[in-house]
Amino acid sequence: MCGRVTSVALCFVLLTLHPVLLQSAPALPSEGEAARLFAFAGALMEEADYYRAITEYKRFLSYFPVDDRVPLCRLNIAVAYRKGGKSDLAVGAFRDVVQRYPGADVAERAAYEIGMTQFQSGLYQSAADTFAAFLAAYGGSVRRDGARLHQGWSLVHLWQLEQAADAFEAVSAGSLHRPFAQALAGELRANVKIPRKSPFLAGALSAVIPGTGQIYTQRFTEGVTSFILNGTFIWAIVELFGHGNEVAGVLLGFFESGWYSGGIYGAVNDAHKFNRRAQRAYILSLENRYPLPTGGF
Repeated sequence: MCGRVTSVALCFVLLTLHPVLLQSAPALPSEGEAARLFAFAGALMEEADYYRAITEYKRFLSYFPVDDRVPLCRLNIAVAYRKGGKSDLAVGAFRDVVQRYPGADVAERAAYEIGMTQFQSGLYQSAADTFAAFLAAYGGSVRRDGARLHQGWSLVHLWQLEQAADAFEAVSAGSLHRPFAQALAGELRANVKIPRKSPFLAGALSAVIPGTGQIYTQRFTEGVTSFILNGTFIWAIVELFGHGNEVAGVLLGFFESGWYSGGIYGAVNDAHKFNRRAQRAYILSLENRYPLPTGGF
């Protein structure tokens, strides 16, 4: 009898608490909610609200970890980082996609985007290496010509013109960008001549006559100033020794040796700067005459 009463009481309690238990249990997100959340994150991307988009994509990963759109979600997070100016985070996120989904289309796209992120950040050596690795791993990719063009331009910025020409000439025969690439490769192979200054000669000139190395590198004001200052101090040192004031002459000679050697170093440095400016000017002229295509890869 007692057992029957206990069972009845237990049933009564369960029936009483049943609505409460149902109300407190978390509802599982539906497929419709997944689609809405993913679409909302995409809309934020379209509006260039990249950091909110990243937040919503991460929310999607948390709510729907086994959804078929998870790989694309991770890729979009990396793209949002890049477009939001967080290049380091973008590269890390793209690499995570490559490692998680080897052999998948999303991994191929991520591998390509690593190179694009580095290229747009001015990390040309890293970009050239990344695109070379991409072409080795995904030689049949629809993005192969884009990789070759960006690899070529990375090598141009590194002033490796022969290797850049090789990259441009490798653009597929059926590509819309083939004529552009061939013309650019031809110019790079035509013994490019730009004005250059010899760092050795600039230093030697300043060693013989202070200031002439700067004048040679077209730093005329600095050259004249160096000539006058060094000439004045050398004359003063000679006068001091001539009048028997050796201590002052040695002291002034100590300071003059620093200015003299500094002038030589400055002339050498000015020659390097002249050459870098000439290279940048030539690269800028190439970019103006052969603008890098923005699509169709």
